[in-house]
Amino acid sequence: MTRPAKVLTIVALALLAVPVGATLLLAGSLVAHGVVTVNVNETKEGGTHLYLPVPAGLLYLGMDLLPLLDRDGELAKARREIGPWAPVAAAALESLETCPDAVLVDVEERGQTVKIVKAGRSIEIRIHDRNGDVEISLPAHIFTRVARQIA
Repeated sequence: MTRPAKVLTIVALALLAVPVGATLLLAGSLVAHGVVTVNVNETKEGGTHLYLPVPAGLLYLGMDLLPLLDRDGELAKARREIGPWAPVAAAALESLETCPDAVLVDVEERGQTVKIVKAGRSIEIRIHDRNGDVEISLPAHIFTRVARQIA
């Protein structure tokens, strides 16, 4: 193989390695952390329909960066305000990951409903009113991460 052919082969393999590596990294993140999905469906004529899947790893990144972006000290203020209840709130949030499947919240009032359900490894939030539906699905372990932030 000639020298230019070798260089061209190496460059081609390097260019191929970047998208393949990024795809494997994304797939690994999805398997390890899961996906947050947001589904919005307005029922009116010409209403919006939005389906947005987001790797949960991005939420973890956001939670890790939040203290760096909190220049006004709002996190510290929230921790002071929750005070002695922080361990209780943290324990409640952490228990969501291991609790059995159940309806956690079910509110119905004047044609509007809000339902929060633990189903498998996910927490599902379903909101319905005359204008449309909103469904959000989160991996339950996100709440464990939030618990560690507030405790």
